[in-house]
Amino acid sequence: MTSATQHTALHRFTLALIAYTVAIIVWGAWVRISGSGAGCGEHWPLCHGKAIPFGSSHRTWIEVSHRYSTALFGFAVVVLCALARRITTQHNLHRIGAYCVLVFTILEALIGRLLVVRGYVEQDTSISRLIIMPLHLVNTSLLLASEVFTARMLLADYQRKLPVPRIKGIVTIIFLCLLLTLLTSGAIASLGSHLLPSHGIFEGLQADLSTDSHVAVRLRPLHLVFGLSVFALTILVAWYEPHVLRPLLKLKSFRRFLSTMCALVLLGMLTVLLLSPVALKLAHLTVANIFVVSAAGLLVDFLFLPLETNPSQQTSSIPPNFDR
Repeated sequence: MTSATQHTALHRFTLALIAYTVAIIVWGAWVRISGSGAGCGEHWPLCHGKAIPFGSSHRTWIEVSHRYSTALFGFAVVVLCALARRITTQHNLHRIGAYCVLVFTILEALIGRLLVVRGYVEQDTSISRLIIMPLHLVNTSLLLASEVFTARMLLADYQRKLPVPRIKGIVTIIFLCLLLTLLTSGAIASLGSHLLPSHGIFEGLQADLSTDSHVAVRLRPLHLVFGLSVFALTILVAWYEPHVLRPLLKLKSFRRFLSTMCALVLLGMLTVLLLSPVALKLAHLTVANIFVVSAAGLLVDFLFLPLETNPSQQTSSIPPNFDR
């Protein structure tokens, strides 16, 4: 097998891993929504002291299936690192990305264990859970971003594009801060809706404004406000300062990012107006993770691809199979 064939095969494997990661995250949300988070009690990694808890309730099996799916994911990550080490050089960015995937996978396992052992599941209202849940979501997002980075590094030689210009680094930091704030507020809003589901718009608003409500319930409107603010800011920049976004519009990754953002805002508003039905919750989370994937792809392109050159110049410096 040639080097190019190996890189292509590993790239496809990484893409499949990204899709599988999104599926696991959505399935994990179903574990919480279905009330199956305590299906194995406080036992981890075994379930009630058993590898296969025969005769258990359906909630236990939902939790067990999620644990085995994540175990399979961990094995796939080890394979990814082994293959990256075999076919890439020591300082290749793809290998670094694969190691980052492994680190965030280990952190995710530790966070999962903490949630189970400490009982931060079901209707637990502790402040510790309020802190852990955003960390949980941010870590899975960083895991997804690392996978996207790893996949991209197989298709183009970014090594010669380093170091990154300072202005791009500053813009990237601002973008990441906005994205992480949006993710954190989303995790808090999700927890608030889980602890106190709304049966009406005005009832939900009263709960949000009540000083007797859980802090996660009182903070959940911030996610909607912040999400709409970021979306409105993007529209205003595109309308009044089109020259700022014009270079980015040449990138397919930026167009994907914008379309995913629009879909995410629409789904978020529908979820609120329809009082968070389960189907819309899962759809919103799925699109949110696709949004993270598109944002990570955009960041890689923004940092390493020249935005001011014409198409012919870009074609000469980037392999033709690199999908911008």
